[in-house]
Amino acid sequence: MGKKGSYRRKAATSARSFQRSKTESTAPGASILVVTEGVNTEEAYMDLIRERFAAPTVELVPHGEGKGDPRVLTDAALAIRESRRNTPKEELGINRLEDFDEIWIVFDTDVLTPDKRNDGIAYAKSKGVHIAPTEPCFEFWLLLHGKYTTAPMAKCKDVIPHLKSTFGWKTYSRDGKKADKVKSMLQPLVEKPQLKQAVSHAKQVRTHHAEAASIYPANPSTEMDQLIEAINEAVSPANKFL
Repeated sequence: MGKKGSYRRKAATSARSFQRSKTESTAPGASILVVTEGVNTEEAYMDLIRERFAAPTVELVPHGEGKGDPRVLTDAALAIRESRRNTPKEELGINRLEDFDEIWIVFDTDVLTPDKRNDGIAYAKSKGVHIAPTEPCFEFWLLLHGKYTTAPMAKCKDVIPHLKSTFGWKTYSRDGKKADKVKSMLQPLVEKPQLKQAVSHAKQVRTHHAEAASIYPANPSTEMDQLIEAINEAVSPANKFL
């Protein structure tokens, strides 16, 4: 048990595979830090997830620098954890946690060179940081809330038409100036049926690529479902979605 509460434990520092082990699970009441690459769509979506799960031990920090480099996001997340550990509780306020049991980073892969991507992922794993990448971009994870597909999508711009046709969105933009509109569009996606469907579809996509012996990161694919499952495991039984 940690000095500041029973839910606090040190993150493991051993290397992990790209996918969480079936025996590795998040403890009930665990505190989770989520650092995202995006400062609009990802932030809006994760805010909605926190609201739907009523997850007070999940904290979101958007970090737009580094173009999704997992090494940059990992260093930013570790710096946040170190800062919190050294900040008196009375100075944190009610929305900032004192420490974190798990750290997750959310990022796209289409903006990275293979070397930078692989180096960053290996670095994150060596630091005990969980990864939730999406290939080519976060929008593919959103798409899985509405349908299952493994159709190749080389760039994020290739995903947008699928989003518009699947959800009937006449417009969609990652422009930070339209954050409120994006959040309103995303709201139906975090309802229980759509969220469960997205998790199921993400697993089916991974199975498809495993059977096809696709090269990591397979296009398209996502590991966002594993972050959602971790949050689900951490919240109280009354607030679980899955």
